[in-house]
Amino acid sequence: MLDVGCGSGVLAIAACVFGAGRAVAIDIAPAAVPVTIANATANGVADRVQASTTDLADIDGVYDLVVANILAPTLVALAADLRRVLAPGGPLVISGILAEANAHVLAALSPLHVVATAELDGWAAFTLR
Repeated sequence: MLDVGCGSGVLAIAACVFGAGRAVAIDIAPAAVPVTIANATANGVADRVQASTTDLADIDGVYDLVVANILAPTLVALAADLRRVLAPGGPLVISGILAEANAHVLAALSPLHVVATAELDGWAAFTLR
């Protein structure tokens, strides 16, 4: 799985705890790397989580699951690369989007389409395929 904008690495770590064989966690903030590694170590999955500041545009290959908890403008800017790294038929889970202002994000990710939605406190998460 690929965690784009990993922050503290919680999504990559959770994926490994729940059975992912490996997780690649990337973030533009250099501070995210040691925090993600420390959290992966604390959760017993450090051997399966790779954290770096690699730009999404430089990520090769495809991933069975891609997650991105990033604000809408960045999701729109990364849309082409998010689609590029997603394995055919795999889910893309996006969050960090205002529940009332998401049409432009979903349009940018087309032809992927929404298969599940969750909302909490004015924020939305979408699973697309």
